[in-house]
Amino acid sequence: MSDSDSSDVHQSAADSPAAPTAEEQGPGWMPAILAATLLMGMAGFIFCGVSTWFLFQKRGEMAVRTIRGSYIPDIEQSRLSPEQKKLIVKRLETFAGSVERKEYENWQASGVMQRLQRLPVLQWGELAAVESFVQQQDEGDTEESLKQISRLRRATELDKATSFDFEDVLSPVHEPADNALGRQLMQPLTNAAVNEVIVRAKLVADRSEVPDEMFTDIAIDAIVQEQINAGIAAGGF
Repeated sequence: MSDSDSSDVHQSAADSPAAPTAEEQGPGWMPAILAATLLMGMAGFIFCGVSTWFLFQKRGEMAVRTIRGSYIPDIEQSRLSPEQKKLIVKRLETFAGSVERKEYENWQASGVMQRLQRLPVLQWGELAAVESFVQQQDEGDTEESLKQISRLRRATELDKATSFDFEDVLSPVHEPADNALGRQLMQPLTNAAVNEVIVRAKLVADRSEVPDEMFTDIAIDAIVQEQINAGIAAGGF
């Protein structure tokens, strides 16, 4: 090939348009992907909003189902005395019936349930078992131990101790179990475990600023009714 022919070839290559790069080939699928993502996000937002509104409107019905389907059966299986069980169940059934008759609004039913879930109703019977163990001991600090147990109950009555506090206080006398709670009261109780419960009860009572004295006649069914009344009047927390 002559020099002139080679020059013509190079000139033709230089004059021909360059192959388009990836950026010059157009937007491709990116806008479609972004649009689909945006639509999916909007759909999810709408779905969550509708679901929340639906559940919000069903709070009364859900409260009744929870009370009768879960809360009352758990109470009936608890360590509460038969008389306490009967009184609490009666108060709960009265409230549930009122909700069914639309005597209370949804926010009231929801508020009551929030308060009930914070109450150490199930743990109350376990604390009574610990108290009974203490009463059977002949040690000199029995009276002091009973006082700390009464102070813990008083903290609950003042709405300063919750089921979470009771779970922590009673954890030394709990052992794993294959049940809904995943634990049960150890049998038999031991002095070491019960002494640790007393120490923790005192800590919760001190934190709750309960006076260092013995309290009596604190009934869990009365506390349940107080929280039901508070939820009806002011809702939840």
